Amino acid sequence: MARLTTDIVIAAGLRQAASRGIFAAILRKGDARAGAIFVEVEKSATEARLLARQLNYDNEYEWVCITGEGWVSSAMVQERLSRETEYDPDCWIVSVQDSEGRNIFAL
Repeated sequence: MARLTTDIVIAAGLRQAASRGIFAAILRKGDARAGAIFVEVEKSATEARLLARQLNYDNEYEWVCITGEGWVSSAMVQERLSRETEYDPDCWIVSVQDSEGRNIFAL
């Protein structure tokens, strides 16, 4: 089964966010065809989390919070993003500011 390219997934997520009045912006552009996607979700000035799109055992994409169960500081999210971009320089980073803490790619 053919998969959507990363740039199309990103564009669709940004349109979903805009249609719901959620601020979302691309902070880093990665590989257009197959780049990893990280979503920095800011719920408030003190609450954030980092999501990553990963393949599960059924070979389907799912969103996983890679900063743990709860909300963390923005500084912790930035530290994790720094490590991730060192490991994978072709990744995408999308910033979402939403008081409900929603993932725009799972709306």
